[in-house]
Amino acid sequence: MTTSAAPSPAPRRIVLIAGPSGSGKGVMTRRSGLPLVPLDEFYRDEDDPSLPRRFGIVDWDDVSSWNVGAALEALTALAHDGAADIPDYSISASRRVGTRRLEVGAEPLIVAEGIFAAELIAPLAAAGLLVDALVLDRPAPLVFGTRLTRDLLEARKGALTLVRRGWALAGEQPADVERWKRAGMRPVGLREGVRTLHALRDLALAERHHRGTASAPQVLRIAAVCFLREGPTGIELLAVRKRGTGSYMQVGGKLEPGERAVDAAVREVIEELDVVLEPEDLELLGLFEEEAANEPGTLVEASVFLAPLDSLPRDVTVQAELEDVLWCPLGQAPPGRRLAPLMTRRIVPRLQELLG
Repeated sequence: MTTSAAPSPAPRRIVLIAGPSGSGKGVMTRRSGLPLVPLDEFYRDEDDPSLPRRFGIVDWDDVSSWNVGAALEALTALAHDGAADIPDYSISASRRVGTRRLEVGAEPLIVAEGIFAAELIAPLAAAGLLVDALVLDRPAPLVFGTRLTRDLLEARKGALTLVRRGWALAGEQPADVERWKRAGMRPVGLREGVRTLHALRDLALAERHHRGTASAPQVLRIAAVCFLREGPTGIELLAVRKRGTGSYMQVGGKLEPGERAVDAAVREVIEELDVVLEPEDLELLGLFEEEAANEPGTLVEASVFLAPLDSLPRDVTVQAELEDVLWCPLGQAPPGRRLAPLMTRRIVPRLQELLG
């Protein structure tokens, strides 16, 4: 068994803020001085055929217009690595018009705000990254006025469309706030919210200093499979991202009771890629111990196997619990994506050693 690496620095914590469009979520965060991730930047482009519509335009208040997976990826990278690429989304053009690099340095707390913030409560809590979730609750007439003023100044859409949309949202605001509260978000006013953010930053800073007192980590036994292919610039390694997580890793999963690691590897490949391999097709790359990517305070004991070169179709598709797939040039992390510690610290160095 390869000995585990030194523990990574404590990840930054995340506070989520929801509230009606135009209620002042961004203002509250700017007054706190904390790094801000505007979740509105993760809307889908207008030419996406699945986008919902209302009032003759894309319904920006329907969660299906928003890319929760991309938001989760960026927040996970910020929490662990301190930097991520954030889309620059134009509401008036209804599409992404660029990206910007957000770097948060040593700041222990990050704010993510938007009307869909509640969608991130469960995955961020499961990853040990969530410190709190707030909903900004202000009077509906005030919010209607500030929202309309903002939208008109930014020429987001035609004036009549903005008035109709704003009037409808004002009527829906009480129910929306109750829904956010039921999801586990604490209601705050603007000034109270700023004070709360300052207190949460102090808490996150204290937790970082006291991380060394944590109890012994849980250990998970897993099997994983490395798929390689010849890419345009050399050998590429397959990485996948599971639904509700922000890190990429190899195909694989936990061993069932009494199951051999190689049999678990074959089973996971069938479940996640719909590809059938035989146990004799797989070569043991190594036995590794490393920090888990998505479970806080957990180590993985991984039996990692190597599949034959080019054993997957060129346009591999994912299923089951997987949401995304990418091919990474060996030894070169794709920008804006977080790769699991097992992959970066163990698997890639072993493959580079093996392949010369």
